[in-house]
Amino acid sequence: MKKVFLLLSLMLSIGSSVRAENSLTLYGIIDTGLQYLSTSQNVLGSRAAETFFGVANGVQSGSRFGMRGVHDMGNGNQTLFVLEGGFNSTNGQSGQGGLLFGRQATLSYKNIDLGQLDLGRQINLASNYLLAIDPFVEGFGQANIGASFGSANTVRYSNMLLFQTRPLEGLALGLGYSFATEMSGIYTNNGSCVVATCRAINAGYQFEPGNNLRAVTLGATYTKGPLLLAAAYDQLQGPDNIPDGPPKPNPTAWLVAGAYNFQVAKVSVAYGQTRNGAWGGQPPGTGATTGSLLANTTLGAGAIFTPGTAANSYFVGANIPVTPSSNVLASIQFMQPIGDSVLRPESATQAIYSVGYTYNFTRRTNLYSYASYGSNYSMVKSAQSTVVGVGIRHQF
Repeated sequence: MKKVFLLLSLMLSIGSSVRAENSLTLYGIIDTGLQYLSTSQNVLGSRAAETFFGVANGVQSGSRFGMRGVHDMGNGNQTLFVLEGGFNSTNGQSGQGGLLFGRQATLSYKNIDLGQLDLGRQINLASNYLLAIDPFVEGFGQANIGASFGSANTVRYSNMLLFQTRPLEGLALGLGYSFATEMSGIYTNNGSCVVATCRAINAGYQFEPGNNLRAVTLGATYTKGPLLLAAAYDQLQGPDNIPDGPPKPNPTAWLVAGAYNFQVAKVSVAYGQTRNGAWGGQPPGTGATTGSLLANTTLGAGAIFTPGTAANSYFVGANIPVTPSSNVLASIQFMQPIGDSVLRPESATQAIYSVGYTYNFTRRTNLYSYASYGSNYSMVKSAQSTVVGVGIRHQF
């Protein structure tokens, strides 16, 4: 009997050691709500309007499922992986164009003294580092900061090599390069986008590296107590095999942002510039963009190359705790067209005003409500979008 007890104790100790060195976590989010969306725009000299009312998916957070694993190799070295796929909780369809793990698919090496090296598909550094800046955490459709800062609009690059340093005295740096983003894109020669002047960019991964749509992403964050600062830079590099030559110069975007937690409120600000094109904009509303007359004002997950096009973006937001279980969210953002040419003949400064409220029933389940109004949406003069909704989010 004594030998049996000793054997069981040994097995338990071995099991505990294995669990300490290796872990596998299954997780996910299901987010569903009701949404009312109203859009309008001047079309061919008359005012066109439309409305939507119904169930909406992934408002506060995109619905997803995933798994992450960690293997401790000893001496401060680890291998990690993340496989994460998005889905529509209202009809069961896969997100991100039907990719199985379209949200993230990475294999990583981490050294506790140096930092982490990721290989695969994931969001760029601008999107990653502004998550904590945006009160809406890059959710809630047009309310999120990505509506005016396209490079921070949860942009995902495939085939990326990304290195991020270990935070040192609160400072962390990141550098990434995508050999083929696999984003869709358009190249316009003269700033307009009609069939005769637009060139589609191949969204695949081809032979000859220069024939792929590539990207560089740089970023830095600094954290000290209640202060958070972030900066990021992205550049898209157009493929060489486009008729009439490569799209030069390439689109660039840089931004600087900060947040300070005053306890009674966390206040955020951001400023950015985009030149020679744009990253895909945020569609009006969430989960109800098919057939929208404002669909032509956004590019979804794509990009546009238009030499001379430029925009400046501004953002102010706040996260205000009301009770230990509830928060009020608010933001104002602007995107101002500048430069020698603009994306459309009629352009004006976009302005979006948003407010939201979240209530946590438990650590995993919360209720939310929100409202957002956008004028000159996506810098299109006369385009307007109003959205209100309520929903519930469960994390597992």
